Amino acid sequence: MDIAVPHDVLSEAPDEESKVRKLGYIARGAAVFRAENLIIYTYGNDVDWEEVERMRLLLEYASTPPHLRKKLFKLDRRLRLAGLLPPLKIPSHTPPKEPSVGDVIEGVVERWDGYYSLVYIGGRRYAKIPKPYPIGSRLLVKIEAETDRPDIYRAVVVKKPPDYWGYKVEVKPFKQLADGYDTVIYTGREGRSVCEGLPRPVGRTLVVFGGPRAGVDEIAKIEGVELKGLFLNFIPRQGTETVRTEEAIFAVLALLNYASVCSVGKPTKIEK
Repeated sequence: MDIAVPHDVLSEAPDEESKVRKLGYIARGAAVFRAENLIIYTYGNDVDWEEVERMRLLLEYASTPPHLRKKLFKLDRRLRLAGLLPPLKIPSHTPPKEPSVGDVIEGVVERWDGYYSLVYIGGRRYAKIPKPYPIGSRLLVKIEAETDRPDIYRAVVVKKPPDYWGYKVEVKPFKQLADGYDTVIYTGREGRSVCEGLPRPVGRTLVVFGGPRAGVDEIAKIEGVELKGLFLNFIPRQGTETVRTEEAIFAVLALLNYASVCSVGKPTKIEK
């Protein structure tokens, strides 16, 4: 499942600290419910691209394993408040202190040793891979054996992580959001009440959230496009005037997770 939030989702945050905390809640929501991609979508003619890039950077930083952050992110003023981001504590963020045979760890290629790549896997330890991958590449490696050095392990590259490994961040225009998805669910107060039927996502699914300036139905009108998918109100009888995007993420994804994991609700696949 992927989720999408608008480029102006931080527009009503009063200060920089509040913006970072808000992004932290969004990152936590994506991780709790195992989102594979977190999309920042753009609309209208007044996109603040500098703000979009800052959002992308902070969300990528939050999803990156802590032991790799200093290797992958240079000193950047935009990250000065990154310490306010809450830890995600997903499997990729807690590598073993002492790697064992069979462990899968994410690392970054730091240097070559002849034909081999030395992949930094945290704790001043390295995995030795029999192929010269580009310096700086992020690799998922599986420990195969120890070597005569306590800080180096023989390993192989694996393509698929053994568990949820975090989300990737994309930036896309609103008009292209639905491309490539089997199920698209738009959320908003003006949508059909979920009480009339809880959908059970089928296939590749995208859940789209509105923002503080406009709901998804208003954004669709601004962009001159028709919503291709379900438009649902997941919080009928809400007690507040508005529901913040980060609040909606938890409310909506909790219900969809229940429907998917517990196999309840009506299987839904959108023909576009």
